[in-house]
Amino acid sequence: MLGLTLREEFRGKRLKGTTVDFKNQSGTGALDVSAAEFLSITYPSHDLLKTIEATQQGQSRPVVLLGSRGQGKSHLMAALFHLCHNSETGASWLSEWAEHLKNPQIGNLKLRNDCFVIAESLHLQRYKYLWDILFAIHPKGNYYEGKWSGMGEKKTDVPSYDLMMEMFTDQPTVLILDEFQTWYEGLTNTKQYPWRNWAFNFIQILSEIAQKNPEKLVLVVSVREGNSDAYQQIRRVNPVDVDFKGPYAKRDRQRLLLYRIFENRMQVPNGDIAKATAAHVSEYFRLSKIPPQEHEKRTEDFVESYPFAPHLLKLLDDQVLIATDAQETRDLIKILVDLFKTYDSKKTLITAADFSLTNEKSGVASLLDSVANQLHKDLREKALRNYEVVVEAVPNANTTISHAEEIISALWLRSLTVDQMAGAEPYELQIDITGDKPIDDNRFEVELANIVDNSFNIHQVGSRLVFKREENARSKLIAHAKNGKLFQNGEDIDHLAKEIRAVISGSEDVSAKHRVVVLKKKWQGDPWSEFDEKQQPKSWNDGKLPLVVVPDYPEKLEVILGKWLKDNMQENRNTLRFLLPQKGTGNVYYDRELLVLARAVFLAMKWKTTEKVYAELERSFRKDELIPKLKSRFDRFALLSEWNYAEPAKCQFEEAKHDAQGDKIPDAVDRLVREEVFIPEEFEEYVLKLAENSESVGKLLKDLKEPRPGGKPCIPWLGEIAVKERVIRICAEGQIALNLRNMEMLQAKPSEDPDDAWTRMKGKLGTGKHLDETIMLLPDAVSVSGGKTVVTDPVTGETNSVEVVDTDGTGSFIDTGSTTTGVTTTGSGGVPGNIFGGDDEVSTVSKKPCSAPPTSGLNLLGQVESWGIGPATNVNNVALKIGKMTGAQLQDLIKDLPDGVTFGLDLEKEEGN
Repeated sequence: MLGLTLREEFRGKRLKGTTVDFKNQSGTGALDVSAAEFLSITYPSHDLLKTIEATQQGQSRPVVLLGSRGQGKSHLMAALFHLCHNSETGASWLSEWAEHLKNPQIGNLKLRNDCFVIAESLHLQRYKYLWDILFAIHPKGNYYEGKWSGMGEKKTDVPSYDLMMEMFTDQPTVLILDEFQTWYEGLTNTKQYPWRNWAFNFIQILSEIAQKNPEKLVLVVSVREGNSDAYQQIRRVNPVDVDFKGPYAKRDRQRLLLYRIFENRMQVPNGDIAKATAAHVSEYFRLSKIPPQEHEKRTEDFVESYPFAPHLLKLLDDQVLIATDAQETRDLIKILVDLFKTYDSKKTLITAADFSLTNEKSGVASLLDSVANQLHKDLREKALRNYEVVVEAVPNANTTISHAEEIISALWLRSLTVDQMAGAEPYELQIDITGDKPIDDNRFEVELANIVDNSFNIHQVGSRLVFKREENARSKLIAHAKNGKLFQNGEDIDHLAKEIRAVISGSEDVSAKHRVVVLKKKWQGDPWSEFDEKQQPKSWNDGKLPLVVVPDYPEKLEVILGKWLKDNMQENRNTLRFLLPQKGTGNVYYDRELLVLARAVFLAMKWKTTEKVYAELERSFRKDELIPKLKSRFDRFALLSEWNYAEPAKCQFEEAKHDAQGDKIPDAVDRLVREEVFIPEEFEEYVLKLAENSESVGKLLKDLKEPRPGGKPCIPWLGEIAVKERVIRICAEGQIALNLRNMEMLQAKPSEDPDDAWTRMKGKLGTGKHLDETIMLLPDAVSVSGGKTVVTDPVTGETNSVEVVDTDGTGSFIDTGSTTTGVTTTGSGGVPGNIFGGDDEVSTVSKKPCSAPPTSGLNLLGQVESWGIGPATNVNNVALKIGKMTGAQLQDLIKDLPDGVTFGLDLEKEEGN
């Protein structure tokens, strides 16, 4: 940093104290060292020059140094001692500074060289009474102490005015009393020990002598407060007040600091400083919106304060040290030295960002040592924890928020100020982290947003950001939500899936009709392991339409979904409708924004039981942020169109957008399937085909739940209720007749209006096993003549008739030949021709032989489906041919045979020779 070198006492690992002791046992006190040595670390501040001027010949007032601890009063008094005690060295020192500062008036100051100099720090309590100092140190002190003691009955409580005048006439004196107020206020003041009154009287005597006879006595004292009792008596003589608060105080203190800290600060050329800090200064002007007419003056401020930024010194001097009750200059030196030792050498200026929270050797430690307020110490721990949370929560923190520590450190320091000025504007933080290159505004905004969002002790107060001890509930929630380590058991995935399901199946109407299944992370390989048993496909027996939500849009939709159906759905493959996300949005569970919002809602639900504020945050995050994003996330659906078990990659799917959001999606998908995908003619054709073979409605439902084999287009599944309604409608139109469990025949009457027939028939199909006992017939196989229902077997052509009576004109017929209500029919779905036991032989059903050569089990299963054999198809005389197998394989095969079926076994056993 332009070759700056710390003074020797600051170079060690442990910083020596900067407190000025007049004398100490080690002989290193300010008065123990030589005048040249002490003056070499002394800057001629305005206050020091004012004190020298006030003590010149002809001055007629005492001097009082006013200021709180650590402002440099003791250093100034020690400097005055050396200047007067060794006037030749002092005069040389003034001449050098007059030349260096180009101020001849400094060299014209006249030092007192005719006085004996006494300097004492009263707080050390070396003397019981003030006059003891004079009697002990003054060259004529012993004589005048004896003279006062020998006055006998005339001896006064304190040495008299005349006695002191005589002693100071004998030897003019400069009396320097440091910590006068501290000493004075420690005196007792009782009737037995009126020591404070005595001190009060004696200081009055000294003050009057110094005022009226400045050539005999120069009195210099220091006090902390101008309204103290210690100051009142001196004040009566109108002393010269050096209050460290004049118009030059800040500038002088800054120069004093730099001169005190660095050996060669005054030797660094201003031009070099201006060039090194140009980038930072330029950004400072831009971000702070400094008008051009002030640029020159502000640039000089940067040169003057180098290597520290003027805004840092102003912050520390005007706000932080005041707010923390630090000892101003004394503590500021320690802080700045530690900062310089640990600063980032890549930066050209030291700013608030260099108060590293993570580096205990930085200026933070010195600052905290100076802080008397526990609140500010606690705030450092809060800020450090916030930094750790931010780094954990933000992905790729090293690059995404590379300035995180600097920003948080600067904000923490700026939050130590008084309430009205606490915290920082965002642009101030950007200035703090700016080095020799500008920082992109957009990048800084992103970094700051990440930090604020993940820090739970940063509060927004107007336009300012402030670190506070109390937690920002919203920021805390977000910070925890972004920490993936808190959700290692997948609670966040589960909750996001629940939120998606709630958004899509939110209303009661939707949840009553549709089963929304939101697949999770393992959706392709092992989807059902992430669901309870009651939620798995084998439990989907409530008639709801399954709407399966896929987390991400498959790159090869047919390949992925075809394989998924084959591997993960053993039955009812044709009932599924796949809800897909928008193309290009990626996997919903890897969408960090959605995942963080879901986590926030999840945590708020947990925390609201102890803190009510989180109940409102739960509502806010869910309603205002998460739900709006989820409602439009899934904008399309897919439906199986052609099935290929052997090569699932060749399956075909219908895909379309549904133009709905949230809980309107299931009904919108259902409407599109009914109106645009479902082809009524294909459905009717299939129903008529089954009716030709007198198949049951139950078989129709089972067949429709499975994809059609042989590459035939699938008939979309509309749900059991919709299928039954369409079967009734076909019946009402006269295309088929329905034999309801041999108890009732549904058939359109000649010339009957289809709507009337529909009204008469609807709701009579029943559910469950009743559907397996309800037979679909072609109208040609059923006729009504002379009160008899005649049913023709479609396979054999045989007929059977039963006399029936239409008792109510509704088309329901009663068998008059028996006491049992019903219809006697023949055919595969009928009953024996004589229900009373005359002819028990059931008509023959045609059987189609199917055969396949030996192949793998997977290929054999595909072949079975290609034959049109579904779950509801009956097969007879099944013989499984196995070329060769071991006894173990045979045993496994037998163990896996289904229950409730009888088996025969023929085999050839190999035996040895």
